[in-house]
Amino acid sequence: MSLHAEVMTKSAFAAHVGVSAGRISQYIAERKIFGDALEGEGRNAKIRPSVAMEQLKRSLDPAQRFGANGMATRSAPPSTATDLLDDAPTRLKPPVKPTVVPDPFVDEVAAEKLKQQKITTARMEREEALELGRYMLTDDARREMVKAVAEAFKVMEQGISEMAKAIAAQFSIPTHDATHVMLKAFRDHRSKKAKDFAAEAAELPDHVEDDES
Repeated sequence: MSLHAEVMTKSAFAAHVGVSAGRISQYIAERKIFGDALEGEGRNAKIRPSVAMEQLKRSLDPAQRFGANGMATRSAPPSTATDLLDDAPTRLKPPVKPTVVPDPFVDEVAAEKLKQQKITTARMEREEALELGRYMLTDDARREMVKAVAEAFKVMEQGISEMAKAIAAQFSIPTHDATHVMLKAFRDHRSKKAKDFAAEAAELPDHVEDDES
Protein backbone atom coordinates (compact mmCIF):
# COMPACT_ATOMS: atom_id res chain seq x y z
CA MET A 1 0.00 0.00 0.00
CA SER A 2 1.36 3.42 -0.96
CA LEU A 3 1.47 6.57 1.13
CA HIS A 4 -0.51 8.10 -1.75
CA ALA A 5 -3.41 5.83 -0.81
CA GLU A 6 -6.40 7.62 0.58
CA VAL A 7 -6.43 5.55 3.77
CA MET A 8 -4.27 2.89 5.41
CA THR A 9 -4.74 0.56 8.31
CA LYS A 10 -2.77 1.47 11.40
CA SER A 11 -0.54 -1.57 10.87
CA ALA A 12 0.23 -0.66 7.26
CA PHE A 13 0.99 2.95 8.17
CA ALA A 14 3.20 1.81 11.06
CA ALA A 15 5.16 -0.50 8.74
CA HIS A 16 5.81 2.30 6.26
CA VAL A 17 7.11 4.74 8.85
CA GLY A 18 9.08 2.10 10.74
CA VAL A 19 7.33 2.00 14.10
CA SER A 20 5.03 -0.48 15.80
CA ALA A 21 1.27 -0.46 15.42
CA GLY A 22 1.11 0.13 19.16
CA ARG A 23 3.15 3.31 18.74
CA ILE A 24 0.65 4.56 16.14
CA SER A 25 -2.18 3.85 18.59
CA GLN A 26 -0.25 5.83 21.21
CA TYR A 27 0.12 8.77 18.82
CA ILE A 28 -3.64 8.69 18.28
CA ALA A 29 -4.30 8.54 22.03
CA GLU A 30 -1.94 11.49 22.55
CA ARG A 31 -3.68 13.38 19.72
CA LYS A 32 -0.51 13.57 17.68
CA ILE A 33 -2.57 11.95 14.95
CA PHE A 34 -6.14 13.24 15.02
CA GLY A 35 -9.03 14.82 13.18
CA ASP A 36 -8.71 14.70 9.38
CA ALA A 37 -5.88 12.17 9.66
CA LEU A 38 -8.34 9.54 10.91
CA GLU A 39 -11.22 7.76 9.28
CA GLY A 40 -13.44 5.94 11.72
CA GLU A 41 -12.99 5.54 15.45
CA GLY A 42 -11.57 3.12 17.98
CA ARG A 43 -9.69 -0.01 17.00
CA ASN A 44 -11.00 0.02 13.46
CA ALA A 45 -9.90 3.58 12.73
CA LYS A 46 -7.81 4.03 9.58
CA ILE A 47 -5.10 6.53 8.76
CA ARG A 48 -4.94 9.15 6.01
CA PRO A 49 -1.17 8.95 5.54
CA SER A 50 -0.45 12.36 4.02
CA VAL A 51 -2.39 14.19 6.74
CA ALA A 52 -0.95 12.01 9.51
CA MET A 53 2.61 12.62 8.33
CA GLU A 54 2.13 16.37 8.41
CA GLN A 55 0.66 16.16 11.92
CA LEU A 56 3.59 14.07 13.14
CA LYS A 57 6.06 16.57 11.66
CA ARG A 58 4.45 19.29 13.74
CA SER A 59 3.88 17.33 16.97
CA LEU A 60 7.07 15.26 17.30
CA ASP A 61 10.53 16.54 18.12
CA PRO A 62 13.10 15.53 15.50
CA ALA A 63 14.73 13.19 17.97
CA GLN A 64 11.38 11.47 18.64
CA ARG A 65 10.34 10.78 15.08
CA PHE A 66 9.99 7.14 14.23
CA GLY A 67 11.06 5.87 17.64
CA ALA A 68 10.08 5.37 21.27
CA ASN A 69 11.38 7.65 24.00
CA GLY A 70 13.45 9.71 21.58
CA MET A 71 15.39 6.74 20.14
CA ALA A 72 15.28 6.14 16.38
CA THR A 73 14.17 2.60 15.51
CA ARG A 74 14.90 2.81 11.81
CA SER A 75 18.21 1.61 10.48
CA ALA A 76 18.43 4.43 7.92
CA PRO A 77 20.49 7.54 8.83
CA PRO A 78 18.62 10.57 10.30
CA SER A 79 18.57 12.37 6.98
CA THR A 80 16.63 9.48 5.43
CA ALA A 81 13.91 9.72 8.07
CA THR A 82 13.70 13.49 7.56
CA ASP A 83 13.45 13.06 3.79
CA LEU A 84 10.65 10.55 4.24
CA LEU A 85 8.66 13.01 6.33
CA ASP A 86 9.28 15.86 3.89
CA ASP A 87 8.58 13.91 0.70
CA ALA A 88 5.89 11.48 1.83
CA PRO A 89 2.99 13.25 0.06
CA THR A 90 4.77 13.21 -3.32
CA ARG A 91 6.90 10.06 -3.45
CA LEU A 92 7.30 6.76 -1.63
CA LYS A 93 10.63 5.35 -0.57
CA PRO A 94 11.08 1.62 -0.08
CA PRO A 95 10.30 0.59 3.50
CA VAL A 96 13.39 0.23 5.63
CA LYS A 97 13.57 -2.76 7.95
CA PRO A 98 13.53 -1.44 11.52
CA THR A 99 16.32 -2.41 13.86
CA VAL A 100 15.69 -3.33 17.45
CA VAL A 101 16.89 -0.75 19.99
CA PRO A 102 16.69 -1.40 23.76
CA ASP A 103 13.63 0.14 25.36
CA PRO A 104 14.09 1.53 28.92
CA PHE A 105 11.02 -0.35 30.13
CA VAL A 106 12.31 -3.63 28.69
CA ASP A 107 15.70 -2.99 30.29
CA GLU A 108 14.03 -2.36 33.65
CA VAL A 109 12.07 -5.62 33.42
CA ALA A 110 15.23 -7.53 32.47
CA ALA A 111 17.12 -6.00 35.40
CA GLU A 112 14.32 -6.98 37.80
CA LYS A 113 14.32 -10.55 36.45
CA LEU A 114 18.09 -10.73 36.94
CA LYS A 115 17.70 -9.46 40.51
CA GLN A 116 15.08 -12.11 41.27
CA GLN A 117 17.28 -14.81 39.74
CA LYS A 118 20.18 -13.73 41.98
CA ILE A 119 17.92 -13.83 45.05
CA THR A 120 16.69 -17.30 44.09
CA THR A 121 20.24 -18.53 43.47
CA ALA A 122 21.43 -17.17 46.83
CA ARG A 123 18.53 -18.87 48.62
CA MET A 124 19.26 -22.19 46.91
CA GLU A 125 22.94 -21.90 47.86
CA ARG A 126 21.99 -21.29 51.50
CA GLU A 127 19.66 -24.30 51.45
CA GLU A 128 22.37 -26.46 49.92
CA ALA A 129 24.90 -25.26 52.48
CA LEU A 130 22.40 -26.04 55.24
CA GLU A 131 22.01 -29.58 53.93
CA LEU A 132 25.79 -30.02 53.84
CA GLY A 133 26.12 -28.79 57.43
CA ARG A 134 27.96 -25.60 56.58
CA TYR A 135 25.24 -23.53 58.25
CA MET A 136 23.06 -24.24 61.24
CA LEU A 137 19.68 -22.69 61.99
CA THR A 138 19.56 -20.04 64.69
CA ASP A 139 17.34 -22.23 66.88
CA ASP A 140 19.92 -25.02 66.68
CA ALA A 141 22.69 -22.56 67.54
CA ARG A 142 20.75 -21.29 70.55
CA ARG A 143 20.17 -24.83 71.81
CA GLU A 144 23.85 -25.68 71.43
CA MET A 145 24.86 -22.50 73.26
CA VAL A 146 22.46 -23.14 76.15
CA LYS A 147 23.60 -26.75 76.40
CA ALA A 148 27.28 -25.79 76.50
CA VAL A 149 26.75 -23.08 79.11
CA ALA A 150 24.60 -25.37 81.27
CA GLU A 151 27.29 -28.05 81.20
CA ALA A 152 29.94 -25.51 82.18
CA PHE A 153 27.90 -24.23 85.11
CA LYS A 154 27.13 -27.79 86.20
CA VAL A 155 30.82 -28.67 86.38
CA MET A 156 31.57 -25.47 88.28
CA GLU A 157 28.75 -26.06 90.79
CA GLN A 158 29.95 -29.59 91.43
CA GLY A 159 33.36 -28.22 92.33
CA ILE A 160 31.99 -25.73 94.87
CA SER A 161 31.67 -28.39 97.59
CA GLU A 162 35.35 -29.24 97.31
CA MET A 163 36.34 -25.56 97.28
CA ALA A 164 34.12 -24.89 100.33
CA LYS A 165 35.82 -27.68 102.28
CA ALA A 166 39.24 -26.22 101.51
CA ILE A 167 38.18 -22.71 102.51
CA ALA A 168 36.51 -23.99 105.72
CA ALA A 169 39.67 -25.84 106.73
CA GLN A 170 41.93 -22.87 105.95
CA PHE A 171 39.85 -20.27 107.79
CA SER A 172 38.47 -22.55 110.54
CA ILE A 173 34.80 -22.03 109.68
CA PRO A 174 32.00 -24.60 109.34
CA THR A 175 31.99 -26.36 105.98
CA HIS A 176 28.21 -25.87 105.76
CA ASP A 177 28.52 -22.09 106.09
CA ALA A 178 31.29 -21.88 103.49
CA THR A 179 29.29 -24.03 101.07
CA HIS A 180 26.15 -21.93 101.57
CA VAL A 181 27.94 -18.62 100.93
CA MET A 182 29.74 -19.90 97.85
CA LEU A 183 26.63 -21.51 96.33
CA LYS A 184 24.61 -18.32 96.80
CA ALA A 185 27.29 -16.17 95.18
CA PHE A 186 27.69 -18.65 92.33
CA ARG A 187 23.96 -18.91 91.62
CA ASP A 188 23.56 -15.12 91.60
CA HIS A 189 26.40 -14.91 89.10
CA ARG A 190 24.89 -17.74 87.02
CA SER A 191 21.51 -16.00 86.88
CA LYS A 192 23.09 -12.79 85.61
CA LYS A 193 25.14 -14.58 82.98
CA ALA A 194 22.09 -16.57 81.82
CA LYS A 195 20.34 -13.30 80.98
CA ASP A 196 23.41 -12.09 79.09
CA PHE A 197 23.58 -15.30 77.06
CA ALA A 198 19.86 -15.09 76.26
CA ALA A 199 20.30 -11.55 74.93
CA GLU A 200 23.24 -12.63 72.75
CA ALA A 201 21.32 -15.60 71.38
CA ALA A 202 18.37 -13.38 70.43
CA GLU A 203 20.68 -11.30 68.22
CA LEU A 204 21.87 -14.25 66.13
CA PRO A 205 21.02 -14.06 62.39
CA ASP A 206 18.70 -16.58 60.72
CA HIS A 207 21.72 -18.70 59.82
CA VAL A 208 25.15 -18.85 61.39
CA GLU A 209 28.14 -20.26 59.54
CA ASP A 210 29.91 -23.28 60.94
CA ASP A 211 33.61 -22.30 61.05
CA GLU A 212 34.66 -25.93 60.99
CA SER A 213 33.09 -26.59 57.59
